[in-house]
Amino acid sequence: MRQPTTSSPTSRRTLLAGALGLGAGLTLAACGSGSSGGGGHTTGAAFRTPQAGPVPSPMPGEHRDPIHGVPAAYDRYPSAAEQFTSVAKAPGHGGTMTALMQLATTPAPGRGSNRWWQELEKRLNLNWRPTLVGGSDIGDRAQTIIASGDMPDLFNVNHYFSPAIDRSVKQGAFTELSDHVGGSAILDYPNLARLPDWAWRNSSIDGGIFGVPRPTPLVNNVAFYRQDWRKKLGLDVPRDADEVYALLTAFTKSSPAGNGKKTWGLSDLNSGFFAAMHRVPSTWRLNRDGTLTKDHETDEWEAMLVYMRKLWVGGAFHPDAPTMPWDQQRQLFLNGSIGMHAEGFNGMVSVGGDLGVIQRNSPGADLQPMLPPGFDGGKPLVAQDTGYWGYYSIPAKLRGNKDKIREVLRVCDYFAAPFGSSEYTFVNYGINDHHFTYGKGGAPVPTTNAARLSELSMAYMCQPSELNFFFAGQPAQVAKDAQTFLHDAMPVSEPNPVVNLYSETAISKTPVLKQLVDDLMVAVVTGRKPISALAEARRAWKSQGGDQMRAEYEKALAKKK
Repeated sequence: MRQPTTSSPTSRRTLLAGALGLGAGLTLAACGSGSSGGGGHTTGAAFRTPQAGPVPSPMPGEHRDPIHGVPAAYDRYPSAAEQFTSVAKAPGHGGTMTALMQLATTPAPGRGSNRWWQELEKRLNLNWRPTLVGGSDIGDRAQTIIASGDMPDLFNVNHYFSPAIDRSVKQGAFTELSDHVGGSAILDYPNLARLPDWAWRNSSIDGGIFGVPRPTPLVNNVAFYRQDWRKKLGLDVPRDADEVYALLTAFTKSSPAGNGKKTWGLSDLNSGFFAAMHRVPSTWRLNRDGTLTKDHETDEWEAMLVYMRKLWVGGAFHPDAPTMPWDQQRQLFLNGSIGMHAEGFNGMVSVGGDLGVIQRNSPGADLQPMLPPGFDGGKPLVAQDTGYWGYYSIPAKLRGNKDKIREVLRVCDYFAAPFGSSEYTFVNYGINDHHFTYGKGGAPVPTTNAARLSELSMAYMCQPSELNFFFAGQPAQVAKDAQTFLHDAMPVSEPNPVVNLYSETAISKTPVLKQLVDDLMVAVVTGRKPISALAEARRAWKSQGGDQMRAEYEKALAKKK
């Protein structure tokens, strides 16, 4: 069946910009000259916002939030009978389509023994030939493929793994898609028209659209903490910096896990929570005169550093926090040794996420997201994320082949099927009675057969699964809590002002400059250097490329006016 819609299209698309997390502004400010590669967009021209499609009628058990950027929460998963069809006709023409894709988890079995792959080809009406690359390796592989000139029809671009790939985008390696998905043109692809405006805008470069983004929440670096420990210790939810200090140091000193188990407040020096407390700007501060101030150049960042030093002296951090690999940090949290840990909602509470593991390891564990309080009891300033995790581009060799471009976009439209559709269930959960079954309450229950589940590792594309707060296997309240957190966080959040701008200096210098600041932070927090060392680190950052990066961003911002 087709999903019914309301009579009028949405008008709530405010143009928000997200922030790159710790490496914010890595690859995107100063503009070069030349073609964008698509023929329909001039470098530096105004961004053509994809028009939002009609607002669908609410699904059973759906709770919408009036604040833009806050996902809907769901009490339950729609039954097979309630699921609608979002793609009326197979997108392919019966030929072959190649793709470079990120491997989500373990390697997928080959086509001959992969039922999901076989079913996908039937649904798409084409021979699907992906190159699957795991984790951070996709950055190196992408650069190798670009250098070879033998580009697949669909290409995963992720500058988190390969900042220099933005240089390839600027040099014309990919087709600019504004003529195909900008403005009302996107309505030819109804599911793509449902992707949020921020994902399109923040993944653009100099106003050009170079791919279909995989959308994520704008606030997605969330501090989850052991509420059961807090209650056991008789403490209230923290309302200022002093109460946060009391909570985190008590997690270390009071052994809230019981049975003599050693615990700590934190296992890493992730500064995001404390930056929000001290109202540090989102990577850069855009001043009224159009100039930029880097976050670590502000008094707020210095105050954050002093506070983290206080936490270190008070014992809130695990002693190995400065050097501990992320996997070990996470493992300490999973085994019940850590009281607060930053993670995205999908990684924490999705099927196979951290919450389920912690609940098995520590029965009665109660994890809750905590919105940072302002250090003085006022409001925090939360840095927005980019709101997307990579995007899927079409190589420049296809720019003159409109039929092929449309076919590739129709395939993306299939993967972008919305929550409640039969296509969404297939893309995200697989085939009923093979990859999952419908359990109690109608929620998909994944099979325990690891080989079958591995077939789905090749399904990681532009689906909006992280923008739907339904978490199979968890009570409906978990989804409502996630929505409430975003409801509170979005109004006190701020975008990175340079998120979709290009800087050649950022590409070449950010790794060194970031290491300089990170090293200074660790040295001050752990007491190896005094806070006065910050002044020299700021001078070094400026002279080694920071000022040049700033100038490029400021020039790009001036062109946007």
